[in-house]
Amino acid sequence: MMEFWKYVLLISLVIGFIAPGLSKPANIKDAQDDYDYENMQKDDGDDYIYDDDENLSVDKSYNTEYNRVPQGPPPVLEVLETEVNAKPGETARLVCRAKNLSNTTVVSWNFGDTLLTMGQNKLSSNNRISVDRDTSLIIENVNQSDDGLYTCKIFPHDLSMKVKLVVSRSPSVSIFERETDVSGENRTYREGDRIILECRSKGNPEPTINWSSHGLRLDRVDGITEDKGKLVIERAEHHHSRIYQCLATNGIGEPAHATVTINIQYSPKITGHKHEFNTGEGYDAELFCNFKSDPAGRGMWSRDWNYVTEGQKYRISEQTHGHHNRTVLLVRKVNKSDLGFYQCLVENSLGRDTKNISLIYEPEPAHFDGYELQVDHLVLLNWTVRSVQPLSEILLYYQKTNDKQWTSVKPIVAEKHKEHSGIWVIQHRVQLSPGTWHARVKSRNTEGWSKYSEAQQINVPTIYTDSEDQLFEKLDSTETSGATRILFGGFPSNLVTILVASVLFCVRWT
Repeated sequence: MMEFWKYVLLISLVIGFIAPGLSKPANIKDAQDDYDYENMQKDDGDDYIYDDDENLSVDKSYNTEYNRVPQGPPPVLEVLETEVNAKPGETARLVCRAKNLSNTTVVSWNFGDTLLTMGQNKLSSNNRISVDRDTSLIIENVNQSDDGLYTCKIFPHDLSMKVKLVVSRSPSVSIFERETDVSGENRTYREGDRIILECRSKGNPEPTINWSSHGLRLDRVDGITEDKGKLVIERAEHHHSRIYQCLATNGIGEPAHATVTINIQYSPKITGHKHEFNTGEGYDAELFCNFKSDPAGRGMWSRDWNYVTEGQKYRISEQTHGHHNRTVLLVRKVNKSDLGFYQCLVENSLGRDTKNISLIYEPEPAHFDGYELQVDHLVLLNWTVRSVQPLSEILLYYQKTNDKQWTSVKPIVAEKHKEHSGIWVIQHRVQLSPGTWHARVKSRNTEGWSKYSEAQQINVPTIYTDSEDQLFEKLDSTETSGATRILFGGFPSNLVTILVASVLFCVRWT
């Protein structure tokens, strides 16, 4: 080992002695060799011999090479056109992008055809305009009137550069149908028409456009699409009658908005009625239909397809019920001959709509008022039945989804409504296992059975509420045992493998 270090030291010393000699180039002379004394002219006094100035033949007073004012390269424009953006109230600097300007060149600025500056002289009466020492045009407190094209000209050279000043501005917006501005107007269309409205906006930066109606985005209104500022209704329906708003924003000033009201004329739509109407011998029965229409519709009634005329037996009237119109048929002192089907008919210039109503002595189909989940999966069902006759029997049917058979029970709790005569209130508790169930009801009075009610869907979860309003959740045995293994199962089964691998790694490292 010592022998090796001796050789290294010896080689280092040799390199140290040789290196200085290698650093001097072989072709470099000494400083004294730079002078050639033999070629220099000398007089007897060893002085240098110079040419006599008086022997020069050049006439300096007329030589243009001596009298011309030194000039650099001619001016050159870096760009021919550029753009400057500024917000209202800011200071805009318009730079004449030219090189090689000298004291013999003059820079002027024009705004359109108006001369603003010539050199360092300001010619405009606008006190917001000035020219900087580097020929830049300065415009303070920029406003919309400053927006436009400015020209920088360089004299006496035929050079000019254009600068477009773009002043940011708050948005403006209008709504067009084809090329007609319909902002703020009421527009009327017919059911089935195709409607296209376009929201056109101006502003800098370019505004973002959004359509809405009564605070709702248009993608939540059926039958309407929005594409690049256009509102498209492929097939107009009565629910498209509403006020539409176009909003434009670009972050400058206040958002701009415009509105248009769309009215859709449509054939009548009967929106509410009872399919069966219970009455009793000698009672007055009042049948009705709620409807909407534009233009206004006229209500009529018929029986067995023969129009009913007003008189001692019948009276027809028009009412307003909420946001609907209502046509009402009053049948006085009903007897069995008055029972059966009646047709409610509403028509206008665009069409008609009809619905059938049965006048009956049997109970009307039950109406469910919901259900209440109670402890131990008990479900309390509530429903009402309209019958001027006393109820004699009630049947409740319930069935779990995918089951083939219905289970029936006979509820016994039935009371008359406290405020409305002829209406019965029924409640019944039934214990249902977790899952989705369906329930339906029919009832009987002294005249016969009603039709089945519409099915009530019941969702019974595994979570239920006890008497103290605390929440519990029942887990099946497999889930519980799995949870126990996770929480209390002790060490994992692969612990030995981990320990052995750790020992082997330590031994290998050592």
